[in-house]
Amino acid sequence: MNTPYDHPIALPPVMLSEADRGRLHAIAISALTSRRLAPSASNLLREISRAEIVSDEEFPENVVALNSHVDVRDNVSGTTRQVVLVMPDEKSIQPNAVSVLSPMGAALIGLSAGHSIDWCSASDEPSSMTVLRSTPGSARSQVRADRH
Repeated sequence: MNTPYDHPIALPPVMLSEADRGRLHAIAISALTSRRLAPSASNLLREISRAEIVSDEEFPENVVALNSHVDVRDNVSGTTRQVVLVMPDEKSIQPNAVSVLSPMGAALIGLSAGHSIDWCSASDEPSSMTVLRSTPGSARSQVRADRH
């Protein structure tokens, strides 16, 4: 007899730049000692481990990275909003900021426009989001401009 648990969950592909991979790995490892942050740090490490790592120069602009401005649709409520994915210490200085160490941030990092992901929120509520659009933040755009 088939049950809903007989089929593995298909996760969307994840891509990270070399620079983001290093920063994300360091922050996730350090957060593992925090009772509050450990679950998201674990999720972030899982995403890093399954990610395709590409050079900063070859990283596509439509993939969610640090400092990306991301239009997302909440697949449960149907609402859309724009967030900026940031490191935890940058959350207070950026409007609409979502930390990569939050459940939502760990779920969104490395997704391409059009991909969806399901996860549990900090309150253990099932969540599902689709990336509608991702555009590089000003820091990433400036690095690209300096290289060309």
